[in-house]
Amino acid sequence: MTDKKTYPVLSAVRHNGTLYKPDDPEHDSITLTEKEANQLLKLKVIGEPAHEDTDEATGSEPSLSDEERKRVIINVLPQLKSDTDLTKAGEPKVSVIEKLVGFDVSADEVKAIWADVQAQSAALKVDPQSE
Repeated sequence: MTDKKTYPVLSAVRHNGTLYKPDDPEHDSITLTEKEANQLLKLKVIGEPAHEDTDEATGSEPSLSDEERKRVIINVLPQLKSDTDLTKAGEPKVSVIEKLVGFDVSADEVKAIWADVQAQSAALKVDPQSE
């Protein structure tokens, strides 16, 4: 029997006739064999499996580079609902981000990424006449 794992969906993907999308609560994760998941992981269509996937030698989660972590977190930000998923200060709740990405994040990490995204968003809204 081949072991299957559940992976968070980062971009829309169709598997066995079902469309999985990050913004669809009923289909925002997908259960695949490692062989099925490999290419989708390389393409960043799915994220690393949730906490069940641990490094057997250390008992810890597989490590992602800082850049990979940032990309995964940024990819889930559009799924946030302002009324329930943000703090009173307007920043993403750490617990919500952790649920969406499937790994532990720190408040500082989320705050820094959120600030970067907000700054980039503001830069895109610059008045074109000022150029």
